[in-house]
Amino acid sequence: MIKKILSKVFGFFVDKRNDKFDNTNEITKCNIPVISVGNLSVGGTGKTPFVQMLTKYFLSKEYKPGIVGKGYKRDGKGEVIVGNKNGALVNASTGGDEMVLLADSLKVPVVANDSKTLAALSIQDKFDIDLIIVDDGFQHRQLHRDLDIVLIDKETNDNPELMPKGRLREPISSLKRADIICFMGNFKISEEIKQNISPETVIISVKPIKSNPYYLKDKQFLKIKEIKGNSINIFAFAGIAKPDRFFEMTKEMGFNCVSSHSYDDHHNYNSKDIEFLIQKCKENNCDNLATTEKDAAKLIEYIDILNSNNINCIVFPIALSIVNGKVEFFKLIGRKINKSIKTKRSLENGNLN
Repeated sequence: MIKKILSKVFGFFVDKRNDKFDNTNEITKCNIPVISVGNLSVGGTGKTPFVQMLTKYFLSKEYKPGIVGKGYKRDGKGEVIVGNKNGALVNASTGGDEMVLLADSLKVPVVANDSKTLAALSIQDKFDIDLIIVDDGFQHRQLHRDLDIVLIDKETNDNPELMPKGRLREPISSLKRADIICFMGNFKISEEIKQNISPETVIISVKPIKSNPYYLKDKQFLKIKEIKGNSINIFAFAGIAKPDRFFEMTKEMGFNCVSSHSYDDHHNYNSKDIEFLIQKCKENNCDNLATTEKDAAKLIEYIDILNSNNINCIVFPIALSIVNGKVEFFKLIGRKINKSIKTKRSLENGNLN
């Protein structure tokens, strides 16, 4: 009962804030297209792998994307240049685990700032880029975006309640602002969500696809087709919102998960954690730790300790594939983003026809 009342109070202030942005011209606009990838809920919905998928698409078109975000749970405030075309420039403590992962895996400019607006203005001035992708930007309404992409997972679909009763940061009615709604998995869309989707909104769904895991120490890949039947023992651990999904994935890929351990989302690992993990490997007669890419971004500084104990760390990337709405999705990107980039380049080259 108390949570229901608090949710109504929370919703009142969220509505007031949204009304302010719906009726103001005080929104910052960048000189290049901006795409926001966000959600309605707290906790993980797959924003980081979606940003990776989207960035790889633009790179395949020979465009030059840049990424901005808050750098959640990083040390310090203000701006940090997390990465450039050579990869990550700082560690996860300085830049945030997700921002470092994006910089390291994509080799594009990445800027972290508590203000995503300031981050966007900074990255467009400091780097030669064609567009900006905002990680977790749906609630950051101070910044104009050319495309708003909202991700919805099954938990949000099944329990669309505002905090603290549920997980929502703003009401389901906010979906009307979205240009693209992405359902993270195959599940029946609730009637409440259907009623709050605008007719012109593009609907897509994605599914995770298995990617070849690799050793942290040398980035050497293990081929999925060679894993099954080899009885590779692993001790799996993760500090993400939904670790059980990761543990299950390792088993589905053919690894023998002797045991597992969960940490809080965005857990900052220290030497005691590493000692604990090494001890667990030894107790289970296992030479391999296994974790997610997001966790691995914070383990680089401990690689020598793992090596000295003859413990490998196998890293599992999470990739996504669009299974429904792919044609409509890329058509909209073509109209809103690709055309803008081509026009900008033509103007720069002085040959606009």
